[in-house]
Amino acid sequence: MIFQQLINDEAGCLSYLIGCARAGAAMIVDPGRDRVSDYISLARRKGLTITHIVETHLHADHVSGNQALAAQTGATICMHAAAEARFRHLPVEHDNELRVGSVSLQVIHTPGHTPDSISLLVTDESRGPEPWFILTGDTLFVGDVGRPDFGGETAAADLYRSLTERLLVLDDSVEVYPAHGAGSACGRAMSSKAGSTIGFERRFNPALRVRDAEEFVRNLLAGLPPQPPNFKTIIERNRSVAPLTLPEPRALSAYDVRELIADGAVALDIRAPAEYGEGHIPRAVNVWIESPQFAERCGWFIPQDAAIVLVAPGPTEISRAVGGLSRVGLDGVRGYLQRGMTDWRSAGLPAESVPQITVHDLATWREEQPDLVVVDVREPFEWDEGHIAGAVHLPMRAALARLAELPADRPKAVLCAAGSRSSTVISALRRSGARGPWYNVSGGMTAWQKVGYGVVR
Repeated sequence: MIFQQLINDEAGCLSYLIGCARAGAAMIVDPGRDRVSDYISLARRKGLTITHIVETHLHADHVSGNQALAAQTGATICMHAAAEARFRHLPVEHDNELRVGSVSLQVIHTPGHTPDSISLLVTDESRGPEPWFILTGDTLFVGDVGRPDFGGETAAADLYRSLTERLLVLDDSVEVYPAHGAGSACGRAMSSKAGSTIGFERRFNPALRVRDAEEFVRNLLAGLPPQPPNFKTIIERNRSVAPLTLPEPRALSAYDVRELIADGAVALDIRAPAEYGEGHIPRAVNVWIESPQFAERCGWFIPQDAAIVLVAPGPTEISRAVGGLSRVGLDGVRGYLQRGMTDWRSAGLPAESVPQITVHDLATWREEQPDLVVVDVREPFEWDEGHIAGAVHLPMRAALARLAELPADRPKAVLCAAGSRSSTVISALRRSGARGPWYNVSGGMTAWQKVGYGVVR
């Protein structure tokens, strides 16, 4: 058997190639739309033909690459019948077997995260008759379990039964490989480890250390992070016939960009926070292309059907951005500002700025300006580990919904761990019409604590 895990660090997504060298065949499990060429190249290098594509469930955080991959390889797409997919595929049910040469994959229906969720119990018969590992989709993660957002208590109860009656009955030695890892929005406390075992998760996974179903459901539903605004849209995309090609953005003059924005397009500035802060198109959203979860952050603040104009530091970043945005279903890229802000300024068009301040500036201003509001946009677990006394906690994903918690007419210094998320939040709030003045704290809490400024817990 040939087995390879493919990690998308930007999104926390995990895909898999499972093949049989003797049969010269392979299947891809949970392919991402932006990595289709990678799967084909990998199979070719290993001398394999992709014959099957398997989805462990209808994904909500990214657009699948199953149809594009099938179009290029002729492979059969396999999904559980409950997915109700509207494109050509092979419906599978509990206990069905899929084969690639001497490799057997037993379909185990594990509803809960979604009604159609399946796990794949893999046995390499050339090695022995015992199962080797299980691909658990979004049912069981390393250190966590799947979110039951779409079904509430009923889905959470289904998930408990799937875990206890179909996964945790497996031998402790069976290895566990999920569809997502740390950085994904599909769980809450996923480990950065790429794999585990049934025995390890049974012993150490906090979500599984419960007395009964009632406690499991109660714990699972308590404190769920906000659901990304495009979850349901992406699920519908993954159920429907999909376009097979990505948009081809064209170079646009400053005046072209101005007209598109006047017609409702969103300017997405993918430069570093300092460059954005120095000068940017009014109401542009800033998500740095090098920031973790670039595309997912864009999905939080850009409507799914929006026309998008990119402001980028160079051509390489443009192609990366288009690929990343396509993964979360943002296909409305109309083009990019040719020669960036240089063209915009040369055309004499208005620009805005966001002052970047150091943690030393922040420490001084807190003493000298009693009306300064410190806004911390990190996640709750980061806040709990230590924050500035008197700061307002406004997690990035909840920032727009909780804008009313910020005093409208006072200066605001916004910080995160390093300065990337804070710049994104400032740009999104300003786009929504929130008043400042706004200041982005370069280096964020990492720099604040590194130089020895105090925190409270």
